[in-house]
Amino acid sequence: ERQVFLTLDHKRKLDVLRQRLPLSDIHAQRFLHPFDMSSTPGVIKWGKERFSVVVHAGMAADDLKSQIFSLTKVPVERQKLMCPGVWKGALKGGITFDPILKPGQTELTIMLMGSADAAPVAPMAPTEFVEDLSSEAIAAAQAEAEAQALVAAEAMIPALQFPPGPDRTESVAMMANLPVKYNFFVDGLPQQQIEETLRQQRERGSLLDVCAMTLGHEVGKAYINAVARLADGTLATGLDNGRIQLWRHGRRLREVVHEPPLGLLGAPPNAIECLVPLNGVEGIAFVSGAEGSIRLWTAEGENAGIVGAPGGTKPACMAVLAHRPALAVTFHQARPFDPHAFRLVPQDDEGRRRRAEAMAAQTAQQAAFERTARGVSIVEIGGAAGGMPSAALEPAEHAVVALASMPKCVIPLVCGDGGGGLHLWSEGVGSGDSGASGWRREGLLQLCFERAASAGAAISSPSVVYLTLLAQSATLAVALSNAAGPLATDESGLAAQGAEVLHVPRTAHGGVVLVDMARRAVLRTLDAHADVVRCMCAMPDGGLATAGGKHDGTVRVWGRSQCRSMQEPEPEGSGAAPAVLQEPMQTLKEPGFVFALAVLPDTKPGSDLFALACARYNVVRICL
Repeated sequence: ERQVFLTLDHKRKLDVLRQRLPLSDIHAQRFLHPFDMSSTPGVIKWGKERFSVVVHAGMAADDLKSQIFSLTKVPVERQKLMCPGVWKGALKGGITFDPILKPGQTELTIMLMGSADAAPVAPMAPTEFVEDLSSEAIAAAQAEAEAQALVAAEAMIPALQFPPGPDRTESVAMMANLPVKYNFFVDGLPQQQIEETLRQQRERGSLLDVCAMTLGHEVGKAYINAVARLADGTLATGLDNGRIQLWRHGRRLREVVHEPPLGLLGAPPNAIECLVPLNGVEGIAFVSGAEGSIRLWTAEGENAGIVGAPGGTKPACMAVLAHRPALAVTFHQARPFDPHAFRLVPQDDEGRRRRAEAMAAQTAQQAAFERTARGVSIVEIGGAAGGMPSAALEPAEHAVVALASMPKCVIPLVCGDGGGGLHLWSEGVGSGDSGASGWRREGLLQLCFERAASAGAAISSPSVVYLTLLAQSATLAVALSNAAGPLATDESGLAAQGAEVLHVPRTAHGGVVLVDMARRAVLRTLDAHADVVRCMCAMPDGGLATAGGKHDGTVRVWGRSQCRSMQEPEPEGSGAAPAVLQEPMQTLKEPGFVFALAVLPDTKPGSDLFALACARYNVVRICL
């Protein structure tokens, strides 16, 4: 074979060597091409890399691509080769070409475009487009995305925060620490700053005294009398011009008017006196009370029913029963009598007669108003009519000024009157005096400031201002005022009437008394405000928030350990007074003087975060 090779001419020897040597052996190819006049050196430019090749006359395109694959590992099917002057455009497979050098050119320049990466793998699931999905599939996909975003979010307080997603993370000035204007009615901290504040609150375990958002205008037309958090997290506010506003996700959803019974005749709306949420009743989310009527509303702000009030009265306080959809409400005189109605002295007998008749009619009307104020009406919620009065509890000795609903296993309804009495009512068969329509009086707890010095001596009592049931307990917080004065009877007289006397320490402004309703005993007194406690709300963790009057202007937060006694209360005969706490766990100065309070808990399961909605004059401040 060696002898045969030596007998061949020079050109045929080169052809034999090219066939024997591999195409990837560039050094051998470049060694051979100086002796082969038909070979031309070339350079492959691939991005920033360069590779040397040898191109000979009549070379097949597939051979060149195979040679380039051995150098760059770019698959042949992905290679796009361009060499102006030798072939046009991209080099196509199955053809041959002759290398041609331009004058002054020593090597061919071949441009390579293509990727050596692995071929992309087809997705396991086919791509689905929104246009091809049904409305049910779109809703399910959105719900799944919202659930995943909610898990990653720190909290979800619907009245304060946007839904997790782009609206929350891309809010205006999201990294600023200064308040921003969300819309015409709302301003507050950016959403990401609110998220960070909630994270700090979780780490600290208490409120930070930061106003995160303000709902409404400081120079609005009306004051806010009541606030309520609905079951879906929406915040409802009742104004003294008869308007009800619904707030959610940092914007005002709707404003509705509590129309008076004579609204069709042009009567103006009356002030909203009460606003309570209603859970567990289909189609009804909350109840509002104003002079002349009680109205039922859906979550969207649509009127769902109306219950009339006695003539000339307004709902003073309302409470939803805990064990069934019913409303307890007490009515007070809406407008006081004109003190100057009988200022002029009549000059004849007929005038004196008419004056006497008018004064007698006013006295009878005043007595009717007082009797109405001492009673409590039970309104059934539901049905086609929305609400229907079903029972009227027997009048108390003093006007009922506060109501509280408790679990049925303890006492379903507690009525606080202006004389310091707590009237206990139950429904169905009981051991107390018979009541109307199945309701029975289970007893009376009379709060008294001090013990009688001797038998038969008169005792003084406070006046009940506000009632709130603490979360996860049977403890009732009772806000008191010193305005009641002495009682008409002594302790023996109260005992004869079946009342249990509970002694409370006398404080400067009444304070807040915590009463264990299961044991019917006073646990302690909270006395930290420089004025009468105007309103309260129970915290989700078992604590209590109390708001003082105008001369105090603060909101005090009492911890769960302060509101729950770890020891048995002292017996009434022991002479030991209940403890008085004057140092709250926290004092909030950011809300200021407020008219109403409401807790806005986090809707994420298992979360203990919450915000505090404080009604201050024309606006609602949401504090963290």
